[in-house]
Amino acid sequence: MSLLEKQTSSSSSFWIFQENRMKPSHGGVPLSDRGFRYGQHFFETIAIRNGRPLFIQEHIDRLARLALEHHFGTDPFWREEVRAFLSTTCFDDGLLRLFLTAGDGALGAPIEQPRLFAFWEKSTFPSMEEIERGVSIISLQKHHGDEYWGIKNGNYWNHLCALKEAQRACAAEGLVFSRDGFLISATMANVIVWLEKNRTIQMMTPPRSHGARDGVVLSWVREHYPQISEGEITQGDLLDAKAILLTNSRLGVMPVLQLDGRALPNLSWALEVAEKYQAFIVQQSIVH
Repeated sequence: MSLLEKQTSSSSSFWIFQENRMKPSHGGVPLSDRGFRYGQHFFETIAIRNGRPLFIQEHIDRLARLALEHHFGTDPFWREEVRAFLSTTCFDDGLLRLFLTAGDGALGAPIEQPRLFAFWEKSTFPSMEEIERGVSIISLQKHHGDEYWGIKNGNYWNHLCALKEAQRACAAEGLVFSRDGFLISATMANVIVWLEKNRTIQMMTPPRSHGARDGVVLSWVREHYPQISEGEITQGDLLDAKAILLTNSRLGVMPVLQLDGRALPNLSWALEVAEKYQAFIVQQSIVH
C-alpha cells in the first residue's frame, strides 16, 4: 500500500459557517449547491499534527485569495472566524479540509452566497522510518495537466487518474508534464529538484505559471532554503537529477529514492530538508 493510500476515515467531523460562526453540521452539502452540482468549489487541506493545525493563516489566506480572484462573494468575511475556530478547537491528528463552495444558484449566475465547510478526518502521516527510506516515483507519459491543474478546485478527476496511473506502475507518485514537456508537479504534491547547471547544483521547482500549485509546505521549504528558484524543468533534465523532494500537507516533506527505476545519488540532500521539517512539527507542538 502506498503512502498516499494510508488515509483512514473511521471517525470524522463536519462544520458549516452559518450566522457568522462555525457550527457543527450533520446535513452535509445540499444537492442544490453548485459546489456539488458542478464541482464549483475550492479547498485547502490542513494537517493536524500533535493536536495542532499547521499553517493556519497561510491556508486561510490562500482560500481567501481564490475567493476574491474568482468572485466567490464580495469579501471573504469568514476569514477571522475560521482562524479562531482552527486556533481554539481541539482536533485529533488528521487532515482538516476547508471547502468554499459557490452556494445555490443557476448555472453561470453570480456567486452571492457562497458556503464554507470544514471537514476533519483521521489520517496517518509518514513515519520517520518511511521518510528516511524515501519513495519511488515515475514520470507519467500521458498528459494530465492543464491551466487549472494547480488550483485546488472541485474537479480532481485528472489528478486521481494520474495518481492511479502511477500506482498501477507500483510507484507512490507520478510526475506530471505540460503539453510542452515541462514538469508541472506530482499528481498530489509539489516537486523540488536538485539539478546540475553550469557546473553548480541548483535547487529548482516548477513555476506556478506552468500550473504548479501554491503549496503551503513548499513555501515553508523555500523560506528556509532561499536558494530554491522557479524554472522550467524538462523530462530530459530529470535524467540527471541528483535529488528530488515531494511536498504537500499530508506527506510533509518526502524524499524521493528512485525516479523511473533509477536510484537518485544524493538522497541525503532531500533527507536533510525532511528532517528540518519534522523538527519544525515538533517545535510547533511545544510552542503551543
